[in-house]
Amino acid sequence: MAVAYKINPVDGACPDFARVHGGAVGLEEAGLAPLLEGARARGVADALELAGQPAILLGRAGDVLHAGASARPLLGDGLRLENGRLELKHPQDHAFDTLLETVLVGDEPPYGAGITLSAPGGGEMRVRFLPFAGGKANPAQLLKALVLLDRVL
Repeated sequence: MAVAYKINPVDGACPDFARVHGGAVGLEEAGLAPLLEGARARGVADALELAGQPAILLGRAGDVLHAGASARPLLGDGLRLENGRLELKHPQDHAFDTLLETVLVGDEPPYGAGITLSAPGGGEMRVRFLPFAGGKANPAQLLKALVLLDRVL
């Protein structure tokens, strides 16, 4: 029989687990944090796909955790996926690195900050970087940043 434990979303404590197993146990101690973070990442990826938003999810070190089906066709010209990381075709653009570093540490970039790059098939796309909520306070958090891609019309 499977047992369901209630988890406090504020502090990650699992009082039912603690009661049954004889002590206060949080998500880390129960070994649930990585599992829940993986489920959270999958849910975010699915929601962005359903919304039709081309997006790339980045992990702790800037590694690509997920490049959505709607984002993949926009990669390759100005922005590409190389060895599990996002790279620019012209790496001398320091704004990309600055924005990426800002969001990976959990800081908000200036409102509207992003870069404009050439898009495959012609035209341009806007690349925006957003930190994932809670990333600064939660070292176990898998998702650190979202990269949103939008064609410029």
